[in-house]
Amino acid sequence: MMQFLAELRRRNVFRVAAAYLVVSWLVMQVISVIANAAALPDWADGVALILLLAGLPVALFIAWAFELTPDGLKPTAAIEAGTGSASGSTLDLAILGGLALVVILVVGGWLMPNGGPTPETVAELEQIESGIPGDMIDTDAEPAPRAMAAPELSVAVLPFMAMSSNEDDRYFADGLTEEILNSLAALPDLLVTSRTSAFQFRGENHNVPEIAQRLGVAHVVEGSVRRSGDQVRITVQLIRAADDSHIWSQTYDRTMEDVFAIQEEIAASIADVLDIILDEDQRARMRDIGVGNVEAYIAYQRGVAIAIAAHTSEGDHVAELAPADAWFALATELAPNFSDAYFQRADYYTHQTRVDPASGTPEDIAAAELAADRHRALLDQAAATTDRPENRAMIAIDRLYSQDDWTGAGRILDRASQTDGCPPSAWVLEIAGIAGRSSEFLAYAQRLTLCDPLNPLYWATLAGIARDSGDYELALAAARSGLALDSRNPRLESEAGLALLDADRHAEFDDFLADLRPTEPVRDFLAAMAVARDGDYEQGAATRGRSGRILGNAAPALHAMLGERAEVNAWAAANDAVPFGFHDLIQTIGLCSCGAPWDLEATPNFARRIAEAEFPWPPPGGENYPLKDW
Repeated sequence: MMQFLAELRRRNVFRVAAAYLVVSWLVMQVISVIANAAALPDWADGVALILLLAGLPVALFIAWAFELTPDGLKPTAAIEAGTGSASGSTLDLAILGGLALVVILVVGGWLMPNGGPTPETVAELEQIESGIPGDMIDTDAEPAPRAMAAPELSVAVLPFMAMSSNEDDRYFADGLTEEILNSLAALPDLLVTSRTSAFQFRGENHNVPEIAQRLGVAHVVEGSVRRSGDQVRITVQLIRAADDSHIWSQTYDRTMEDVFAIQEEIAASIADVLDIILDEDQRARMRDIGVGNVEAYIAYQRGVAIAIAAHTSEGDHVAELAPADAWFALATELAPNFSDAYFQRADYYTHQTRVDPASGTPEDIAAAELAADRHRALLDQAAATTDRPENRAMIAIDRLYSQDDWTGAGRILDRASQTDGCPPSAWVLEIAGIAGRSSEFLAYAQRLTLCDPLNPLYWATLAGIARDSGDYELALAAARSGLALDSRNPRLESEAGLALLDADRHAEFDDFLADLRPTEPVRDFLAAMAVARDGDYEQGAATRGRSGRILGNAAPALHAMLGERAEVNAWAAANDAVPFGFHDLIQTIGLCSCGAPWDLEATPNFARRIAEAEFPWPPPGGENYPLKDW
């Protein structure tokens, strides 16, 4: 046996084996690097590995039977003594060189900054596909002001890149991204930036520290997805923003049937890297939170894209939301436990509940009542299919907006005000405002802007809740942060102007008003409001009368501010007489911030709801309007 081993050494078989393994490793690394750029099929690296393994016995046989000499390759039996030693030295040098290259590649992978995947298409096409208008966010704007440095346990999950031009693959990649995002969001110790903010970086070639700074997080997750028939390859990497270092990565090969099952594995790996200890309950929550149906997520993502575009347009929201409703309906048909899809669908029916007091017909009333029934049913399904108590608490607030009986509304607000996380709510600002409990939701509104810092609507919510709470400086800062993202948002303009008035910063208010566009209804409303606060009825009425552009809830609010009691009572009574007219009444209270805009006796249906909910009346405010004497 010893003689055989000695002969193997003499014939350089061991050296050839070592050299072959080093070269094979280098070949596999090269294939891994060029796979995406060369569009190699998913099985390419597997075939390469099989071929390299099959070649090992051939290389060892050649090493046994032949020897490399200065005169070329010759049979070992014909080699003179001593020649083998020279060829062995050559192999030793080759092996050492190969090992040095391996060390350089490994160490370089640790130390080199990671630029992340680059998109196949650029911003304009991606914006159109995602449904986000180009003016929704100013990519050159300064980051929204942060109250503190990014928490160490914070992460943003950027939209995974689909490595093909198939449109459905992009929606599939979005769905997988959101599954991972939701799994991470299930961890109470981890702050996870929401989809709305993170997905705005699709198609943008920002570096990771810049993205992390704008999102207020310490880490970023990014990745890519390639589908080929029933096979899927998913590459994921976790990057620390402070030094742009790649601290974890993994590649997963799955079939379409079990692709979403890896969400827990990926989330658990990220949690482990961030030193978050997972117990079995947390693992189970991550496991149960997913949808697990590829086509359902594709349908959901299509619906979300349409809904975002509809809410940022100035057209007919009901008509523009109808296609989104169809996609959400398909998503819930394919995945009956898809809570987010039920919640998104419910919004469509809220828009159908308004009846014009002047022209509403019995058919309009019947349609509104049917829409309200559908709104409640969808919210009930959303609540029944989520395991997050905080989501159910906020869903209960939104449900008040379409139900007739408000008994127990105070207890609903109790539960919602004590929640953690960033569950969505369409109507928390309005309901908490009329209850006089806005200050209890201030922490919630601040969390929304941490979870979704690039969402202008959340900055508007924080501004409104802060203003109702009497924190005018916070309200102004929030409104300005939102306007830095969406400078043409009338709600944010209103909140900024109202905060300046409430804070008695009159010179800044005048400058702010001068900067607004002359045709902007907000400008006329704020100008009339300022005059009403000065107690000048003639000028206030003239300002209001000159502007035919003051529409909606701004007109009755100005009637109240100018002390026009009969006019605002008539408007309120007309709205109270139609189903769901209390929507306009609630929004006017929030816009006015002037105590009781009308006499409660003028609105018996609304008065009943206030009594059932045990809300105080009048709402806070009113001391700033000398012309209003009730």
